[in-house]
Amino acid sequence: MTRLVFLAAAGLCLSAGLFAEVQKKDVDIKATDGITLKATYYSPGRSGPAILLLHQCNMDRHAWDGLAQDLAGAGFHVLAVDARGFGESAGQKLRGAESASQQNADVDAAFSYLMSQKNVEKSRVAAGGASCGVTQSSDLATRHHEIRALLLLSGRASDTAKAYIAATPSLPVFGAASAGDTNAANGIREAVRASQNPKSVLKIYDGTEHGVPMFAKHADLEPMIVDWLKQQMQAAHGD
Repeated sequence: MTRLVFLAAAGLCLSAGLFAEVQKKDVDIKATDGITLKATYYSPGRSGPAILLLHQCNMDRHAWDGLAQDLAGAGFHVLAVDARGFGESAGQKLRGAESASQQNADVDAAFSYLMSQKNVEKSRVAAGGASCGVTQSSDLATRHHEIRALLLLSGRASDTAKAYIAATPSLPVFGAASAGDTNAANGIREAVRASQNPKSVLKIYDGTEHGVPMFAKHADLEPMIVDWLKQQMQAAHGD
């Protein structure tokens, strides 16, 4: 019994030690027009892969707090950013097709910040988004081919992004949505089915939850994402 207690205590200490390595800080990112975007950067305290997380348009970067912490604990450098006009970021919310150029520039600025961080392994990078973040993150992959995996929750990829996914069999896609969230579910199906990568995953759940709120209802989803991303980044490391 004493030995079992010792082993259990040792396991708890090891787990606490792993999570103690995670360093979390709020950071400022300058957009091309001088607007300040607020983000939270999580470092595992060692060399590792990285992921940029883009929130859905009825939330802010803190929607990703739980997943970001878990990913950092698994060795990822993680950046979650508030889009302009959301959360703590300055400026007006971008709406309409005419704002697409600035939106892309904001996402590129966040991606550049992440890639500039110490110990980020630039050959092992992913991007993820929920709802409107699906479009933003998948479009980012069309501009930055170093992105090696996509995480898409409840949204639609642009035609350009779907064509890129289809033409890039080395790019795996994890997509999840709720069946009752019909348009978003159809968008996720289209994005994942465009992929020619055998490691791509499509998860359609019962319910109507949109984006990150799926985590609260489906306890398997968050750990599934972490495990999947770890596997894809390990595969990228072996290229």
